[in-house]
Order: sequence, then structure tokens, then C-alpha cells
Amino acid sequence: MKPSDFQKTIQCQFDCKLKRVVKGIVRNYRKELKRRRNKEISYCELPEIVVEKLAVWDEYESDYTAFDVCGIEVRVLDDDLAEAIKYLSEKDREILLMYFFLGMSDTESGDRLKINRSTSFRSRKNSLEEIKKKLKENMNDE
Repeated sequence: MKPSDFQKTIQCQFDCKLKRVVKGIVRNYRKELKRRRNKEISYCELPEIVVEKLAVWDEYESDYTAFDVCGIEVRVLDDDLAEAIKYLSEKDREILLMYFFLGMSDTESGDRLKINRSTSFRSRKNSLEEIKKKLKENMNDE
């Protein structure tokens, strides 16, 4: 059986509508690709600094050494440095950690420990020298 002229007309109209829909979908897809190309950047093209900000690092207690300073936990990641800090006296350790990790000045750390600023400064300076010697010893041993 041959289709009638009416059926052929309907088929042609359907065909035409279908082609328009497909062309619209293709046009929208290409438009979206262009928008993404202009607005988005590939992960592999990101600078390393940005990638590190996006990264999440798991922290385990075995990865660092914790010191309690003024009720605040100070974490030292470097094992050699942590070992050198452990050899300092409690007062010297606190002064050093307050200065470098908590951002306290010599005056602030002196007030906290009830010593004057110059004593705090000398203690910090001597502690740094002791740490430097200890780290050199560890380097020579290896």
C-alpha cells in the first residue's frame, strides 16, 4: 500500500520539525561548549598554588609533635626540629614557641611568664643557638 499525499505531507512536516529540534539541540550544545571554554579551566592547567589550596590533607598524630603552650596546642611537623625543641628547658621552649608559632612579641611572652622583655629576648636567642647546634649534630650523625 502506498501512503497517501496527506500522510506524505505529515511525514515531511514531522521530518522538518525533527530536523529543527536536532539543529537547536546541536546549536545549544555548541553554545554551552563555547561558554565552558571561556569560563572554565582544566584542572591540569591550574597553577600549583591553586591546586594546593584546593587540596585537603589528612592530619594524623604520628605526623607531628604537639607542644602545649599557654593552653594552646602547637604542632611541629618536622621531626628533627621537634626533637631539638624537646631538649630545651620548659621556659625556653615556651618563649620560643610563643614567639614563632603564636606570634607573640618578647614583651608579651615576658608578661605571660612574669619575666622582663630582655630576659625573654636572650632566652629566645640562646634557644635558637641551641637548636642550631642540635640540628647540625643530627646532620653530621647522618
